[in-house]
Amino acid sequence: MAADKVLLIDVYALVYRAFFALPPLTTSSGTAVNAAYGFQRMLHRMLVEEKPSHVIACFDAGIPAERFAAVPEYKANRPEMPDDLRPQFHIVRRILDGYGIPVVEVENEEADDCIATLVTQASARRLDTTVVSGDLDLLQLVDRHCTVVVTRRGISEMTRYDIEAVKARFGLAPEQLPDYRGLKGDPSDNLPGVPGIGEKTAAKLIAQFGSLDALLANLDAVKPARIAELLRTHADKARACRDVSSAKRDLPIEARWDAWRYHEPGKERLAELFRELEFRSLLSTVATPAFSGIAGSDDGAVEPESVTFEMGSYRVVDQVATIARALDDAAKAPRVAFVLIPALSSWRLDSPQALAISWRSREGVIAPAQMLAGEARLRDQFSRLLAAAPPRKIVFDAKNFSGWLHAHHFELGELTLDPMLAAGICDPARGEPTLADALVGTPGEGVPVPDGGGAGSTLFQPGQNVEPDWAAPADALMRAADQALETVRQAGMEKVLLEIEQPLAPLLARMEAVGFRLDEGELARIRSSLETAIAQTTADIYRLAGEEFNLNSPKALGSILFEKLGLPSGAKKKKSGYATGAEVLAPLAAEHEIAAKLLQYREVSKLKSTYVDALPAAVDPNTHRLHTTLHQLGAATGRLSSSDPNLQNIPVRSEVGRAIRRAFLPATPGNVLMAADYSQIELRIFAHMSQDENFIQAFQRGDDIHAFTARAVFGIPEGETISGEMRRRAKAVNFGILYGISDFGLSQSAGMTRPEAKQFIAEYFERFPKIKGYIDGVLEKARRDGFVTTLFGRRRYLPDLRSHIYPMRAAAERMAINAPAQGSAADLIKLAMVKVGKLFAASGVRAQLVLQVHDELIFDVPPDELESVRAQAKEAMETAMTLAVPLAVDFKAGPTWAAAEAMV
Repeated sequence: MAADKVLLIDVYALVYRAFFALPPLTTSSGTAVNAAYGFQRMLHRMLVEEKPSHVIACFDAGIPAERFAAVPEYKANRPEMPDDLRPQFHIVRRILDGYGIPVVEVENEEADDCIATLVTQASARRLDTTVVSGDLDLLQLVDRHCTVVVTRRGISEMTRYDIEAVKARFGLAPEQLPDYRGLKGDPSDNLPGVPGIGEKTAAKLIAQFGSLDALLANLDAVKPARIAELLRTHADKARACRDVSSAKRDLPIEARWDAWRYHEPGKERLAELFRELEFRSLLSTVATPAFSGIAGSDDGAVEPESVTFEMGSYRVVDQVATIARALDDAAKAPRVAFVLIPALSSWRLDSPQALAISWRSREGVIAPAQMLAGEARLRDQFSRLLAAAPPRKIVFDAKNFSGWLHAHHFELGELTLDPMLAAGICDPARGEPTLADALVGTPGEGVPVPDGGGAGSTLFQPGQNVEPDWAAPADALMRAADQALETVRQAGMEKVLLEIEQPLAPLLARMEAVGFRLDEGELARIRSSLETAIAQTTADIYRLAGEEFNLNSPKALGSILFEKLGLPSGAKKKKSGYATGAEVLAPLAAEHEIAAKLLQYREVSKLKSTYVDALPAAVDPNTHRLHTTLHQLGAATGRLSSSDPNLQNIPVRSEVGRAIRRAFLPATPGNVLMAADYSQIELRIFAHMSQDENFIQAFQRGDDIHAFTARAVFGIPEGETISGEMRRRAKAVNFGILYGISDFGLSQSAGMTRPEAKQFIAEYFERFPKIKGYIDGVLEKARRDGFVTTLFGRRRYLPDLRSHIYPMRAAAERMAINAPAQGSAADLIKLAMVKVGKLFAASGVRAQLVLQVHDELIFDVPPDELESVRAQAKEAMETAMTLAVPLAVDFKAGPTWAAAEAMV
């Protein structure tokens, strides 16, 4: 008989994860069920894998008052629960009831504290516990009796943390994590931490001094002095964030271990529930043995359905001669696959342990990466193999692989296949798939990979000695290549993969490596001015409210605005209070000064915390530069995204946003930053797609497109003046049509009445009938096919076009109208980047592309190359795609990002 084991479920965390990980799913009656379905899948998997003797589900039932007292802004930035998610918690409770799983919740307490209390009680009885959550905060509970399983991406990837895994990730013991969080804060919970101290510095300080209290008691020993001063100034804030982050272990919960013993679920009741929810794929599981033997017994245990990968014959090659022979064999093969081991694990990319290489199915080797980079003979062989033509290389996550190659002065030649990019463009909603996900449905499916989901699936861990089986992922890529390429071909996206995404990957790696220098003195001046502005705005709000209150508490704010001051709330008060988001305050701002001041306070506070305080902490101590991470599949439209930090999201229209851009300097002192910005690119693509002669001719003539539209709609002859209001309305509808704007939406954006907006849209379509015909045609085809495509063939799947829920269906229709133009613009700028990279390489210029922000490219350019680089960028960008209208690019240059001025 297996030993007792407790499984504790953080319900809210898993349900939220499922809701945002899965596409919208509805029953035939229109009931949203995606979160409930995903939760059931995660629950069933944990039951099968853990075989617990006891299972308890813990719910949030409020937030303790003492946490608000310690940090008033705690969780104040949490958005309202989506309307489609709220009703699904009732379904989740029914699922738990179907499995016979008890629910524990304590009024005004968080699920984390319920779980911590139960972990403590279980440990006292020497019961082993597994906690499953989406929240890393619970890693503080890990000890010799407790492990924590955390969802990583989607609903299938989970990472198990024991004491060693926590230390490997953070360099700290589990019990030190609240102290660590006290220093670094947590944006997701709106915990400020100590401004200017990021994750690396926080971990280093706690590891060095042992605890936050010991650190604050020995500030004279802290180096550099700047960090010590920050800690002195914000010591109370750090302690408060630590206290709020510490899970409570003494809630009044009476554990009923005998009553809570888990038993096999009632199949008939579950089958009835699954039929009602139309979980057809789950009905078959109720009738299978999968429900047997999962309640703490080894008898009759059935593992979850999975594909078993047949391992091949692999070798470790760790001598120069044997590595050289392996590289020679690979060079003679039709194809060769590479997997850089840290790309799949938690190791840093700049210190890989090994490179997996396979050139024949069921064969492969593992070679020490440092030998490939350090031994002259091997460097030469490896370089030739990487550059070999025709392209025959298979690499998973070519951008990260290229980053390692670039750091060691290697170059990755043309690729046959990056399975991550291939899978990502075929299923754009899931972002950047893991290797395990990318191989699903191919002959490489089921290969053991790190953190790939499921007990025993991890092939290797940090610090482990090199093993031959580490070559299995490269072998899996070899087996999967033909089928992965065929899937891309069948979807009509071969050009997207081979001409856009794969050639772009090495360029993105170089862009990340260049980065920016940061003028920290300028940021300090901005910080001082923002602190003054925050203090003044806060005082103004208190004056207008007639009292002081917690500005970051939606509950307190709602009470002031809608009860004391009597402002129109626009909605009934909910259990959690009034809605106080920007969508509520913005319409009030024109008539109520306090609403305008609150919006100003939020904007300035966010800019300070998100950029002015955070950017200096993100500077790499080795390069002394700021490096972002660019995500090739960061958006379903194909656009790039940026993170850690997000440099695409710095506001450009506000004075403060422009001021922050003054702190961005070229990576190379003395260079200038040059910006190349496509002019009205989505409108030009829309004109080409609709084939409206009027728009096409206007762009060909170089007309002001919004003035042209205003003349057409208002019937103003050439030569007569167009008023600013007419042009503004025309601009609103030009861009609004791209997004399927309604008369209500146009009335809000253009400041007209709804009947006026309706008439304006009708006249617009009357003047430009081909645009109306194009939109109708796109929607008809999208409803039939289930997807739309860009000019280059990239697909955007829109399952909600068939939704029974009107808001979801209407949103999908707006996406169907916009996605072809927006996605084509994303394709265009990626093509331009690839072309720029080739031109720069051919001409030998020292200039480097450093960032892409929507329709704009940012270059780091030596002053003596400015005109040459401008000419090359202009050629690349304006000829990247042939349209019925000309492409136009505007150029600016200057010593900082903000100081760039128009180039004549």
